Amino acid sequence: MQSEEEKATIKLRRQVTWGLTLVAFGVAYLVNRDDHEAVLGLWTYWPLVLSAFGLGNMLPPVDGRRFVDGLSQVLFGAWFFATYEGWWGLTFRNSWPLLIIVAGAGMVLQPLATRYFDRNQGDKA
Repeated sequence: MQSEEEKATIKLRRQVTWGLTLVAFGVAYLVNRDDHEAVLGLWTYWPLVLSAFGLGNMLPPVDGRRFVDGLSQVLFGAWFFATYEGWWGLTFRNSWPLLIIVAGAGMVLQPLATRYFDRNQGDKA
């Protein structure tokens, strides 16, 4: 169970992440406001926002469920970005099984991470 302090920290972290995301997009649009194609090209970077939120979920204080959810978000964001960029020949058509692997790995890791984080919380208390 999370304490009120941990809940406040998580809320603050989420607010800072959203704020930084909005600032970054605003600056990018401002810099490229005369080049409409460049502004539209920024859309390909949305998976990095998903990964940033995932990293935010992985930062302490965190429990096992939140950590694994954050890791899954980072991996989904990396998959989307690699697919958009065509890295390693990945397309949506040929790489969708990677999403199933990430989802399955998350299901396996969640109880292990929960046990690990609960054990470490017990050591700190």
